[in-house]
Amino acid sequence: MKRKKFKKTSLLLIPMMILYYIVTSLYIKEIYYYNAPSSIMQYIVYGAIALAGLLVIIFTIWGLTCILKNRTKTYIVFFIFLILVTGGQYFVTYNASKVSESIAKVTDNFTTYSSSLIVLRESNIKKSSDITGKVGMISDTKSMEGYVVAKKLAKKENISNSSITKYDDYTNMLKDLYDKKIDAVLISSSYADMFSTDEQFENIKNDVKEIAKKSVTQRRKKSKSTKTLTKPFTVLVMGVDSTTNSLKNSNSFNGDTLMLMTFNPKTMNATILSIPRDTRVPITCNRNRLNKINSSSMYGTDCVIDTVSNLTGVEIDYWVKVNFQGVVSLVDAVGGVEVDVPYAFCEQDSKRRWGKHTVYVEKGKQTLNGEQALAFARNRHTWPEFCGKKYSKYVSNDFIRGQNQQTIVKALANKLKSTSSLSQVYKLLDVLGNNIDTNISKDTMITGFDTFKNIITKSKNINGDDFIGTQRLYLSGRDKMINGIYYFEHYEQSLDEIVYAMKVNLGLKKPIMDKDFSFSINEPYEDVQIGKGTYKY
Repeated sequence: MKRKKFKKTSLLLIPMMILYYIVTSLYIKEIYYYNAPSSIMQYIVYGAIALAGLLVIIFTIWGLTCILKNRTKTYIVFFIFLILVTGGQYFVTYNASKVSESIAKVTDNFTTYSSSLIVLRESNIKKSSDITGKVGMISDTKSMEGYVVAKKLAKKENISNSSITKYDDYTNMLKDLYDKKIDAVLISSSYADMFSTDEQFENIKNDVKEIAKKSVTQRRKKSKSTKTLTKPFTVLVMGVDSTTNSLKNSNSFNGDTLMLMTFNPKTMNATILSIPRDTRVPITCNRNRLNKINSSSMYGTDCVIDTVSNLTGVEIDYWVKVNFQGVVSLVDAVGGVEVDVPYAFCEQDSKRRWGKHTVYVEKGKQTLNGEQALAFARNRHTWPEFCGKKYSKYVSNDFIRGQNQQTIVKALANKLKSTSSLSQVYKLLDVLGNNIDTNISKDTMITGFDTFKNIITKSKNINGDDFIGTQRLYLSGRDKMINGIYYFEHYEQSLDEIVYAMKVNLGLKKPIMDKDFSFSINEPYEDVQIGKGTYKY
């Protein structure tokens, strides 16, 4: 009888014990992913692993005792505890795995550089061997997609060095292609998105055709910054206005949206500066030639970082690329964002389509869906030919668009604090994983656990929206036409004030107290926007 009972007990208990060991192994593996040196998470991870190891010892001894002594009550109690612990560990493992998958996507250590050989669509050229004239290529040897990968593509397609004409910038190269002075150009595969907002080449997607392409995947450069997210840091947010859903296919982009942000975890204060796309600055990776700041993105992320840092004198710790396509999904995932829209307007949809796809937004406080939020962030001039008079009675520009983008960022942050259900969290993680790219490492991101926890705690304790103090900065300047091309030239005094405010938030400068402050009950108080004022050039 004892042998029969022993066999029955073993048949049930031993498989369950094996399952428990497997789940525990997966649990330890997944939990260890969150081990970040010199952070509180390191102690949490070690504590969780130590507890799991202790439970393994306890349950192994307890299980052997149940099998050998064959006591029914002890066996039932043990079996219940084993099921509960196994189920609990599986729940933690599954959720930790979902989060780690998204972190891994965002902090991918590899970057794809892709170059294409393009010709005018109207030409008879179908392959590289049909080219009889010159082929344009950027002369900057540091440009990965404009030169390094382009050279490899030229070699692959048997294009000789003697037939290649070097250019200092993309604009002149494309002009010569359109004017048929050259037969083809070697250019980043993101050319359609890079030039879609340039009036000269806004139809480039239809004007040219790709006859060859080459991609190279390399390990990306690590951030030089050693800061953790528990200390004041800077981050450059780059909006990639793409019609595709991926950030991994190319390193170059259009660079129309650049926001330099500082964040102080101790004071929970942030500063945001939207840099106008037409700002005329030295492009560091193009021999410091003066050009629009958005042109730096054609040479890749590193060029943008160096150019912005050179302009402001502020060291940029980290960068984040956000695909505008992802804004639509992200806003929809949180159920829309609350925005007080200052004017009625219409805009292209996320895939740059008009007609039945036109996005209309009314004036006033409302909940915007994903397409409307993206339209609000993109809008910078009227479209009377597509929208009619009702949606064209306003004045907008690159500065107003920058303020609109800051409004969307703030509205999104406020909406994210109300996220509670796991299904919504998973939906957000999927969106973020597919539409965000950054050089913030996994370990650095995990060091921000305390900061994220404090933000969430503060947001729950504050009824209003401003659970993070946000200081919007405004770069003032003047319009200037050079050789028929519009540029924005900033005032140095405005930039100096902005940089000072950033350094104060970073703890690098001490704030200067305003001793001349006065207030009248008869006059409404208006908060002065730093950088916005009357200056001389």
